[in-house]
Amino acid sequence: MKDGTTHIVGFSGGIDSQACALWVRKHFPEDEIILLNSNAGRNESPITEQFISDYSANVFPVAHVNAIYADLWKTEGFAETKGFKSNDELTFLEMSKIKGRWPSRRAQFCTEILKLRPQKRWVEEHIESDYERYTGVRRDESDKRKNTPFREWCDYFDCYVNNPITDWTKKMCFDYVEAHGEEFNPLYKLGFGRVGCAPCINSGKEDIRLWADRFPDMIDKIREFEEKSERTFFAPMVPGMYINKIDEVLEWSTTSRGGRQQDIIHIMEERPSCESKFGLCE
Repeated sequence: MKDGTTHIVGFSGGIDSQACALWVRKHFPEDEIILLNSNAGRNESPITEQFISDYSANVFPVAHVNAIYADLWKTEGFAETKGFKSNDELTFLEMSKIKGRWPSRRAQFCTEILKLRPQKRWVEEHIESDYERYTGVRRDESDKRKNTPFREWCDYFDCYVNNPITDWTKKMCFDYVEAHGEEFNPLYKLGFGRVGCAPCINSGKEDIRLWADRFPDMIDKIREFEEKSERTFFAPMVPGMYINKIDEVLEWSTTSRGGRQQDIIHIMEERPSCESKFGLCE
């Protein structure tokens, strides 16, 4: 039933946002729905980019918005005082060079600058009707999210934010999408737990090892990042141990718990064609 409200879903190409988008599509008229993607400053896997493109062409249109230099600062025109053009596209690398550091778990500014601010800007420029936002946030993702409500007011976007799958498990998301005949991001069947940035600054051992084994060009990209910025991409990975540059991180990713002993099994094994963490290979 139409009520004049625009329903906006942040669509990242991950299974949670895809399940949320499907839920919204099942509950509201298609002409009142917008799926909105803000890429991670060109730091996503080409596979994720292709998945979003295919989804947009074959399942439901996805609108795109890129981060721009103006998203770095709240004051209009401030980018020009720093020698930049406000409307030029901002990449993950350029953001980090200007910030003088890479994002980290404790300072994850990449999410706001590269995703939230561009989406907020897009909404302000394109939406004139009442609107609400929808996310794929789930309570079992982390302690920080364990009390996520189904619906809450968001001052940042000045609208209600709905979290319709917040009490779902990851497996429920996959089951829901598959039950409706949709394909999901191929990276999941290759063993990845994260399908956004490639790699994410929050990546653990297994994801780092996966990128190195399956897509070494993504690791080459991090080497290039470190060379161009003259800073290490990852923060120290083990308390009390100095593990920082990408090649040191790669070596650490092949060790067992504690980071001191080589994990011979992982060094010797070849990657299977499908090794999903979520039971997707049967």
